[in-house]
Formats: sequence, C-alpha cells, structure tokens
Amino acid sequence: MKRYLIFFLLFAWLRAEPIAVPVSLTAAFVQKITTPGKRQTRYTGIVRLNRSREFLWKYTEPSRREICGDGSKIKIIDHDLKQVTVYKAGSLLDPMQLLKRAKLYRESIYTARYHGTHYTLKTNAEGQLEQIAFKDNLDNIVNLHFYKIHYGEKPINTARLRCHIPKSYDVIKG
Repeated sequence: MKRYLIFFLLFAWLRAEPIAVPVSLTAAFVQKITTPGKRQTRYTGIVRLNRSREFLWKYTEPSRREICGDGSKIKIIDHDLKQVTVYKAGSLLDPMQLLKRAKLYRESIYTARYHGTHYTLKTNAEGQLEQIAFKDNLDNIVNLHFYKIHYGEKPINTARLRCHIPKSYDVIKG
C-alpha cells in the first residue's frame, strides 16, 4: 500500500503545473483585512506589476494611497496625510516572487512561503493569479482578490509605474 501511495504522490508532484509568471500583470483588486476581533476593512484599486520588481499599487477607496517600487526603493504616498514615506525595497509583498515560489496544494490552490509568511494563492480557469490570502504580523487576515486580470508579454512602461508626488507633500525616509 505504501508503494502505491508514494507512486501516486510522486506522479501528482510531477504533473503539478506551476503558476505562470507573466512578464507583466495588470488588474483591479479588492483587499479585505479582517482583524482578530472580526472587524473588516475593504480597499479597492488597481495594480500594475513587472517581473523585474517594478510595481504600482493604487488604492482608490476608502482612501487614496499609492505604493510604487523600482526594485531598490519603495514609495508610499498617503494622499489624506499629504505625506510620502520612502523605504529600501525589502519585505513588502511581491506577487511575482510569490508566483515563482508557489507549489500546488490542490487544483487551482497553491501555497508559498515568502519572508517568513505563509501565503495561499488561487488561480482562475485561465491559470492566472486570482487571489492571495495570508495572516500579517498583527494577526490580521489579508485577502486580495484580483479581477480584470491581464497577463502581458511585454513589460509595462516604467512611466506607468511611477507614483505621482505633489511638491507640497512631506517626504519621510524610513
């Protein structure tokens, strides 16, 4: 019996299709954050990513915020506070790296570890990233749902990945 189980697991592992890692990805998203006390906050926006670690997350509701990165620096612009915080690129969630690390768990469900956090990923019928779920360092459950997904065969022009920082905003180096 053990031999059959080992053979089945090996066969399933060999057949496991990795998630496609596109050259670029654009999508609309809904991000839900649920606190340990079950309070939920819902954000919406768009995301643009290049495999080269360049990205733009643009939050539109309930508050306007932009997060952009060029592979070495990350800028977080809070339009409500009129403030920009600049960090060195590091442990911020990078969906392209998650796709590279993802291992099939069961049909259309994958798991990945990244910077010490366990992620669950779900793909749609076309094999494109549709959902990411994880528990953050405050024990909140974060669920990102992507829709209007487009996998590009060419990188997105870097001008479309820049944050637009008004001159009147305070800049803080983190």
